Amino acid sequence: MPTPGPLSQANLFHTGIVVDDLDAAKAELGERLGVTWNQGGAEVLLVGPDGTQESPSAYAISREGPHHIELCQAVPGTVWSGTAPGQAHHLGYWVDDVATASAELASGGAPAVACVTVAEDVPPMCAYHRTANGLLVEVVSRGMRKYLLPDT
Repeated sequence: MPTPGPLSQANLFHTGIVVDDLDAAKAELGERLGVTWNQGGAEVLLVGPDGTQESPSAYAISREGPHHIELCQAVPGTVWSGTAPGQAHHLGYWVDDVATASAELASGGAPAVACVTVAEDVPPMCAYHRTANGLLVEVVSRGMRKYLLPDT
């Protein structure tokens, strides 16, 4: 059986869903799924094959887990677009070092779509990669846990 590298099932953190209206999705899905939300976001830099762009980000992550749900506000022209409403966008995995995990995924045939950071001289918080079958996977710095899941 092949080794999963950074995509170990033990490190599966969340399923990400891109939504058109974050507040409406939180209200509906929170009630229907019986979850509450931690919310965040910031102006970030998306570093991709075509260069770097500034982008707003906004998200909500279910407090309840261990496998969390992440709602991401759609941002046209970025990694946070491109899925039909209500469809899963990506699977997110905790990693100790985003740059190392990202390099491993890229060398294994899953090229980077975007790395997310707050400044060019700061290590990435996360990186999105596209597998050969089209699945987007996100590797997220384990150091971000205290910000993403402050209640746990």
